[in-house]
Amino acid sequence: MQRWLAYRKPRKLDFGRLATVLSSQRHFDLVSEGDVRYVRDQAAAEIAPHLRELIARAEELIAKDERHMRNLRSKAAQVLAELDESKPITTSSPSVSSIITQAELSEHRRQLADLQRVRARLMERMAALEREMA
Repeated sequence: MQRWLAYRKPRKLDFGRLATVLSSQRHFDLVSEGDVRYVRDQAAAEIAPHLRELIARAEELIAKDERHMRNLRSKAAQVLAELDESKPITTSSPSVSSIITQAELSEHRRQLADLQRVRARLMERMAALEREMA
């Protein structure tokens, strides 16, 4: 038994290196071209009905979206036509820009009034300081 273990020991130590070498090598399985064609055709036959169904669903959704888009365009055209037919806006009714301009004008007037009050207070204070110095 000792003789056998002595014989086996050097080979056993080399097994780790041999396992590493074998694990890093690539192994290829050879498959005939007929087998590849058979598997490809089988996969295509399995997938084709699903693809047809998905394409049909997509076409239905596209058609539905196109109908919806046409309906929205026709509604928009009707609304625009109704606006054109309705009475025109009179000049007495204020437009948005004139309302904004009026709001800005009133804000400027308020600021001017505030500044005039501040000026009047400062003028009174200056007059009081001149009286004190005199």
